[in-house]
Amino acid sequence: MECFDSDGSDFELDFEGFESEREEDIEDPLDTAQEWDTFVDTEGEEEEEFHGFQVDWTTGNYQPRTTKAFKRTPGIKQPIAVDASPLEVFSLIVTDELWDLLVTETNLYAEQLRTQIPTTSKWTPVSKTEMKTFLGLCLTFGILKLPARRDYWRQTKWLFQTHVPKAMSRDRFDMIWRYLHLQDNVDPAMDKSDKLWKIRRFMDLLLAQFQALYEVNGYVSVDESMVKYKGRLSFRQYLPMKPVKWGIKVWVMAESSTGYVNNFQVYTGAIVGKTETGLAHRIVSDLAQPYFGSNLCVYMDNF
Repeated sequence: MECFDSDGSDFELDFEGFESEREEDIEDPLDTAQEWDTFVDTEGEEEEEFHGFQVDWTTGNYQPRTTKAFKRTPGIKQPIAVDASPLEVFSLIVTDELWDLLVTETNLYAEQLRTQIPTTSKWTPVSKTEMKTFLGLCLTFGILKLPARRDYWRQTKWLFQTHVPKAMSRDRFDMIWRYLHLQDNVDPAMDKSDKLWKIRRFMDLLLAQFQALYEVNGYVSVDESMVKYKGRLSFRQYLPMKPVKWGIKVWVMAESSTGYVNNFQVYTGAIVGKTETGLAHRIVSDLAQPYFGSNLCVYMDNF
């Protein structure tokens, strides 16, 4: 080994016992690794199978899971024309019985309220045709959104001109909106401990039509759905991870392939006086109860 001293002259140092390591003297780790049985060399001359980390798979007595045949006949239960219009299909769901309920209870509530609180405004009992027009306008307002409800009747501003005034006057719409009702408040037969007693009858009739029109194919999915609502309500839910964070939570059982709603349940909190065996167990059991014994296949997540 050559070094240089301070005056620039070179001198030689010899360290006894120190041997320089040549490249060919360095051992390859693969040569000494005991856990490797064989390896592929760099020249590609020899290629053998690597047996490390392998597991032998066995079939044993494995039996694939089989699904029992659905015991009901799926499909449409009532005849519907192939070229049926959306209004005709809507009429199969919202039947005359539902329209009669809306008209009867709205007129009854208007009479009761006007008796308790006298008013000078005139009221004419609403008819079924008017109620259909009223509901049609409500659906229209959900599609064509304006800053305020009164804007649908404004004709002086070109931005807000609509055909709503031709269907119903603003005062008549506001009057029906004020008295719209679904249940007699003084009916002694109603269980007012039910948080949904004011709409229970309407919901039951609507659900009955869902189930009467169509039979699922035996494969359904159960999950939660949110109805957007920010008003005052004891069972209003807040789900920060959902697109609709504030609203009414509804448990829905729908056909997996089409999304057709066959059953639903509005969540109003824990049931008083009933022992809970787990939320998922209760919800799925309640929604699938009409299909017990029919081999219905239910899919759900870990709610």
